[in-house]
Amino acid sequence: MALQKGQYHPAGPGDLRSPCPYVGLGLDIASTLVNRVFQVHSDDPKSGPRGGSRAGLRDPNQVNKDGIPVLNLDQVGRPHALEHDVSITRQDRELGDCIHLDPELCRRFLRSAKEGKIRTADMGRYRKTRYEEQQKDNPDLQFGKFEHYVGCAELAALRCVFGKGVTKGIPDDFVRAVFGEERLPYDEGWSPRRFKAFFPEALVVLLVISHYAWPF
Repeated sequence: MALQKGQYHPAGPGDLRSPCPYVGLGLDIASTLVNRVFQVHSDDPKSGPRGGSRAGLRDPNQVNKDGIPVLNLDQVGRPHALEHDVSITRQDRELGDCIHLDPELCRRFLRSAKEGKIRTADMGRYRKTRYEEQQKDNPDLQFGKFEHYVGCAELAALRCVFGKGVTKGIPDDFVRAVFGEERLPYDEGWSPRRFKAFFPEALVVLLVISHYAWPF
């Protein structure tokens, strides 16, 4: 089926999707992410393939017919890489489906909104609540400082890309579209930022979220 640019099409049974999208980020953040994830994955970089990385997502020699490194979107959820326990809208791998949306978790995240907005502090507090829940429910929980900062960085990216200014937070209908329907919230009034989010801005938001989410 031919689609026009920007046309929404929900995932079909054979489509490969990732557990978290990134869009609207500055070249510095985007380049860092791409360079890191296109490395070959290794649970232990010291003994794994040369040039391997824990955060890398590719299999050894995973290239297209022209020899260019490629990824499948579902590899973003690769175990022991960037995918982690204590997701906002996905189950832990040991408890269920870590790739596809858990509708109840999404509804609970949306209920953290106040006056129709999810603010930075709300995100941090909810992430801490999720950690406390999973600590009780998942005896095989794997969640240290690395996973904490990755999870906070994901929310910081969400906040930077879809937020409506420093203090206004993200409209809950934006979040409902992004997580609930896996589409960009154009119909709800969102438009891409004129100036993209670069590291300095994203780092400040990450640190604020981390402050409220800190579980250790």
